[in-house]
Amino acid sequence: MGIIYVVGALFLLMFLGLLMVFGGMTLNWVFDVATPELTGIGMVGNSNMTQIGSLTLNPVNNVVQSFTWLTGVVYVFALVACLGLAFAFRFSGNKWLVGFFFSAMLMLLIGSIFISNIYEEFYNDTGDVGLRLHEFGLLSFLILYSPLVISVIGFVCGIIMFTGDGGEQSTA
Repeated sequence: MGIIYVVGALFLLMFLGLLMVFGGMTLNWVFDVATPELTGIGMVGNSNMTQIGSLTLNPVNNVVQSFTWLTGVVYVFALVACLGLAFAFRFSGNKWLVGFFFSAMLMLLIGSIFISNIYEEFYNDTGDVGLRLHEFGLLSFLILYSPLVISVIGFVCGIIMFTGDGGEQSTA
């Protein structure tokens, strides 16, 4: 069951990365358009909407603009968490499961190739979408090279999971 959890976590992580980059891109676009408009309204009745907008929207806009690097860091931490998940599911029996793990990782690798190719089409776009995806440097790199990243993480997870349950005794 641990194999299914590790492979499933890596598969969900790929889709989570796509959701993070497209969601962050959309929020970034919305705040780029809305913040200047809402902070430039001026006086409405007795309220200075420009001052209110600069005190409320500008800090939120700063957080949204930091999503470009924050999403990449969250994705890297999630990859490291998958390694921790592999440590949690270490076992020493049933070595025939190596073939099952290999086939599951092969399916995951094929899925990551498809996701990487689809993302590359958006990334190479010369319009607004492509330009905004270029702002997400780390996460875009990890998604574009996800076949390599997933292969390395899967290989390391396989080594961790199939090297025993950690019950080795020291002779010292």
